[in-house]
Amino acid sequence: MESPGEGNRPSALPGQHEPRLPRIGDVLDGRYRVTGMLGEGGMGCVYRAEHVAIRRPLALKLLHPEMEGVEEVTKRFEREAFATGRVDHPNCVNVSDFGQLDDGTLYMVLELLDGVLLFDLLVDEERLQWPRALHIARHILRGLASAHSAGIVHRDVKPENVILVEHGDDPDFAKILDFGIAKLFDDAKKHAGDHTLTRVGVTVGTPTYIAPEQAFGQPVDGRADLYSLSIVLFEMLAGAPPFEADDVIGLLTQHATAEVPAIRDVAPGTRVPREVEQLIRAGLAKSKDERIRTAEEYIERIDRILESGQEASTKDSGLTAGRASMVDRLRASVARVSADKVAPAVAQSANGALKLLKPRSSKRLLIWGALVLFVLAGGVFGFVRGKGPTYLPKQGHPFSRTEHSAEAEKAAELLSQGHPKKAMLYLKDNAAKIKAEPYAQLILGHASASAQQNVGALQAYQRAVILKNDLAKNKLLRTNLDLLLEKDQAELTDAALGLMATLVRQANDRRAAKKLVEIASSGSVQRTRKRAMSLVEELDRGDEIDRLQSYTLDLEQGKRCSDRRDAVAKLRALGDKRAIPALSKAMTRKQKRGIFGRRVNVNACLRKHAEEAIQYLETL
Repeated sequence: MESPGEGNRPSALPGQHEPRLPRIGDVLDGRYRVTGMLGEGGMGCVYRAEHVAIRRPLALKLLHPEMEGVEEVTKRFEREAFATGRVDHPNCVNVSDFGQLDDGTLYMVLELLDGVLLFDLLVDEERLQWPRALHIARHILRGLASAHSAGIVHRDVKPENVILVEHGDDPDFAKILDFGIAKLFDDAKKHAGDHTLTRVGVTVGTPTYIAPEQAFGQPVDGRADLYSLSIVLFEMLAGAPPFEADDVIGLLTQHATAEVPAIRDVAPGTRVPREVEQLIRAGLAKSKDERIRTAEEYIERIDRILESGQEASTKDSGLTAGRASMVDRLRASVARVSADKVAPAVAQSANGALKLLKPRSSKRLLIWGALVLFVLAGGVFGFVRGKGPTYLPKQGHPFSRTEHSAEAEKAAELLSQGHPKKAMLYLKDNAAKIKAEPYAQLILGHASASAQQNVGALQAYQRAVILKNDLAKNKLLRTNLDLLLEKDQAELTDAALGLMATLVRQANDRRAAKKLVEIASSGSVQRTRKRAMSLVEELDRGDEIDRLQSYTLDLEQGKRCSDRRDAVAKLRALGDKRAIPALSKAMTRKQKRGIFGRRVNVNACLRKHAEEAIQYLETL
């Protein structure tokens, strides 16, 4: 029986075996028996496996053979193996082996972790009590201290890259994952290609958690990780990060210039000791020279706060029960993790590369300078290997064959033969020649989508349609646009919405206009809905939006109370009595919070506004 996906693998190079996906029971490199599949993405696969001799369970990550042609991806894979293997600490995921199979496939062996991602815990709990948050932060800092002493800056500290496992009596034992974009800042970088992936002026990381110096491509050291950790700590306490914006530039600007808000302003009703607020502000200093200097110093400050809290707790007879409740609740949360959630968590521990986790919000943006990381999320294949479709239009097509350049013809031929990366690179090498040729831009879009360069594909499609309006009707363009729009990745969604707006402007595309209005009215993601509404209004179609539905969703989904108050004001301004049920529901909305199971009204801050809005609407 043929292994799934086996028919889509490339032919082996001369002297190599035919590459294929491993099957359960296969023994790789004479040592590792595959026992199950954890996940697959555009970059590679992660398997559950065991060592043949000692029967130890482990996670086995394989890089797809076709990825060997993408230098940035192979360097990232090698970097992760080198950096993670170099950091030998209980609070960091362990790499025990790295090698290459007979068919050329690179592989990595990691410890198999069974736990809960901090990301998922925050989705479930929203906010953590401050002693628990500091305890988790302390674990992360221990791992960072070990990495920094080994000459490594992680550069992507965030909740998705932290997993909580049960270790002894500690259910909150944190381990750091994914050193794929780590910065090696000593002589070891010569062995890891550091000069190509971490050069000054190139921004990598996740904008929500990125330090100001890292955001603008300046040299970084361990203090950049401490800044990111401080953002994570703030989010654990407030339920949201301190800085949020609708676009990357706005977010990076806030990191560089905006004052850190008080936790109570982001999460009304939440109380934390003044010392904790001061600690976070010290970790979020704009200048790295004014920031907490080392992870060890950060740990010392946390220890002083926890010790002070412990002394105070001896006067409170209820605190012991509270701490026991916290442990019991986390044990229960670990125990109830289902198989479909454990597998993504384990896959994340093997690199975080397979993006198997549900997206959370616009803060999961990736910087344009790190566009290669989109390979990890998987792309859209717009062709079939082998015979494949004919990309050149037939005679009589409004865009006649005589308008095709030799470059477009050759790229189309490569694409139809199943070589999208070669087609894409060939066209990029001839960028000056094809700059004004619409069909070449269309082929570049097809090739980029097939090569999993999704944002680049949408940009090429947009240039093609601007140059030649008729190309808006291209079926493959429309198919790829629809598929990419379904991916909940902020920059990718922005690019897809921008292309849809271009289709409306350039070709008066009714289908695209209808889709934009639909997203603006009822899109499930607030950020995407707001962006679509802005584009629809720019297209002078704002009267087609169902604003009652859109603002009601804003009221339900707003992260901050100020955002929900704005939604109340908009619903009132609509003058539509149908908004009254949503406003009434908002006034009584309750949500489970904290470790003691107490239910509180999370919309108490807008009760007065909602009452006034209801009274106004009832008089109409």
